[in-house]
Amino acid sequence: MKKLELEEIILAIEQEINHNLHVFSDSSIEYGRMGGAIFYYYAFDYFKNDSFFSKGEFLIEKSIDYISNQIFNNPSLKYKGDSVGFMLSSFGKGLLFIQNNFEFRYDFSSYCMELNEVLYDITKQTINKKDHDYFCGTFSTGYYFLNHYKYNKDEFSKSILNLIVKAVIKDKIILNEEEVYWNSPTFNNSVYLGLSHGAAMIINFLSKVIEFNIYVGDKKELEDVLFKAITFLIRRERNYLDGYFPHTFIQDEKASITQLSMCYGDLGVLYAISNALRLLEIENFDERINELLISTSKRRLNKNYTQDSSILYGCSGLYYLYKDLYNRTNNEIYLESYLYWFECIFKFRDSQKKNLAGFQFEYEKFNEADKSATFSFYWGIGGIGITLMKEGLATLPDLNELLLIG
Repeated sequence: MKKLELEEIILAIEQEINHNLHVFSDSSIEYGRMGGAIFYYYAFDYFKNDSFFSKGEFLIEKSIDYISNQIFNNPSLKYKGDSVGFMLSSFGKGLLFIQNNFEFRYDFSSYCMELNEVLYDITKQTINKKDHDYFCGTFSTGYYFLNHYKYNKDEFSKSILNLIVKAVIKDKIILNEEEVYWNSPTFNNSVYLGLSHGAAMIINFLSKVIEFNIYVGDKKELEDVLFKAITFLIRRERNYLDGYFPHTFIQDEKASITQLSMCYGDLGVLYAISNALRLLEIENFDERINELLISTSKRRLNKNYTQDSSILYGCSGLYYLYKDLYNRTNNEIYLESYLYWFECIFKFRDSQKKNLAGFQFEYEKFNEADKSATFSFYWGIGGIGITLMKEGLATLPDLNELLLIG
């Protein structure tokens, strides 16, 4: 796509977001004002338009107001898996990202210090619930502390991350001598496999802890648990093209084609396993995992399984996953894949459609309860716009630390 055409689409997205700022009802990145602020800071760096910088600052101020005055008294939880801890930590991750990835003179350390104490208490509560979900469990705060430690190397974050890791190890469910997994208390104790709620999510988090040398406990025990979780996932593989791994651990689940997205499906599972094996320098499963990754990278757009252009469920998320795999491995197959999925973003756009910059979302007709989703970072055109800017200008900050992959 030509640069001028790309910029016209980005500016159309900006107009839609600007006209609908009132629909953002919280301060999260994923579907709130912080995600809008990050969009505008990207837009400022991309277009060098001072009005975009002002809008970013406005949304930061509104986010801080909401956190200070409303969230503790009247929290607005949109979905079953949401939590106050998730919204607070999402807000905090946004502050850390803006302060450390753009050339602005911000210092949000005083806000982060206040967040640290609150999120520490919330982390202890989720540990007691034995819930390690990304959206409502220990990882809802854990990824904030992981990012805080990345930038500050502070002992406070390190100590909390160690509490989380010890709880994860303690709460594992032993399937047999070689396999462990975890259930999800918030979701009826279901056992998920993917990157948003399941074993792949836990493998991904533990891999980051090892990568940053955070754990002060028995490192051999941690690596053993990680390897057994990897083994659990690998043994769930089915001989079914485009549906290698089931969504949940159900003994008699019928094999079928599965979703292809960042949130659910084969790619997130294989991504987490591949990175963990590389980190642990274990070759046992390497060949098979690479075969499955290459097979999955050959999948092409099917709107039944990749539902839109968004980060969470759509083409933008696949773009980020394959781009990260390419950066880690230098394998040309992943280069082809991330460029392919970038182009697929536009296959969910109708230039004649008057709203949402022409982008189409399957859930639009079911979206009366939460109008922010279509404009948001995770589900909507906000995240799509950032993806377009990132591919259009390579010097813009990498987004990974704000995604499920961390």
